[in-house]
Amino acid sequence: MRNEVSYYPEIQNFIETQILSNVRAKKCMNVHVFWGIGELKTNLQRILDEHPVECACAYAFAKKVPPLNLDIFALITDGNKFELLILEIKLVKSAGLSEWSQLVGYCLVSGAKYGLLVNIDRGGSQRLTQMLATEKHLSHVTTIVDDKQRNHFLSFMQWDSLTQNFEYSNLGEISSLSDLSNRLISEFSI
Repeated sequence: MRNEVSYYPEIQNFIETQILSNVRAKKCMNVHVFWGIGELKTNLQRILDEHPVECACAYAFAKKVPPLNLDIFALITDGNKFELLILEIKLVKSAGLSEWSQLVGYCLVSGAKYGLLVNIDRGGSQRLTQMLATEKHLSHVTTIVDDKQRNHFLSFMQWDSLTQNFEYSNLGEISSLSDLSNRLISEFSI
């Protein structure tokens, strides 16, 4: 029986392939996706050390970010701007409010604009599904930090380990990886 960590590489590879494919199809920029597993601050610094040119735009952010123990995160950058994507991966019967709350907390504390709660081979609880379908503010959270408005866009998706593909639930602000890619393209095109 596999544990949730054993699914990380296939999920990372799928997401990276989708983002880069969508970005290249738009022919608008040279985007890089760098992954970290575990503690955010240390792994972010490792990424910056390994890719100093591509990630120079994230140095100030990396100095301020708190240490957080995450499942997976991606630093997505075009060399001039960057975005942080947090993935909270679960292998549970049904992902619920506690798993959603964990993702929200990580995104708010880290400043990550994008977050995905991914349950492997299973969906969300009835309560989570109902709340995300009716309470849109739970997946598009706006905060004010240092007098600057920050938006956080979150979503729930299911990973099908047999087909190694996502099943989109339309629960949350991000409807699909194509939607996430288009949001990133618009960020980097500004």
